[in-house]
Amino acid sequence: MRTLNIWPCFILCVAASATPLLAQAQTSTVNQAPPNLERLEEGSIPDITIRPQQRGTTTDKREQGVVTEVQVESGGSNYRVKQSAGPGNAAPGDAQSNAVRAPQWLVKEFDWGGKKEPKPGEPAPIQDAPPPPLPAAK
Repeated sequence: MRTLNIWPCFILCVAASATPLLAQAQTSTVNQAPPNLERLEEGSIPDITIRPQQRGTTTDKREQGVVTEVQVESGGSNYRVKQSAGPGNAAPGDAQSNAVRAPQWLVKEFDWGGKKEPKPGEPAPIQDAPPPPLPAAK
């Protein structure tokens, strides 16, 4: 059968109750007036101009009240961030789903079928030449 030694528990309780008294004794010596501070001379004004940054615009695309796509236009950078669609029937938060989807940057747009209208002050574009005449019948 084990016997309980009460002395280690008693010493632990006495030490725990004496700790706040020791902390109070130390704080009374620490609370002194701050030392005298010296005044520093002013330096010259720096030759730096801070220009306000241009704010970008964000456009949210929502379906049934849930944001599915965000388009950001900031400076010369345009990108889209779309909601992640998990593989198959994985629900968000599953081990199979992936919550992170990389943004898609808009690099270049091409207009394959449209003709450009001339800007004011520019000459009109050259019209397409008419098709060549058909060869004479023999």
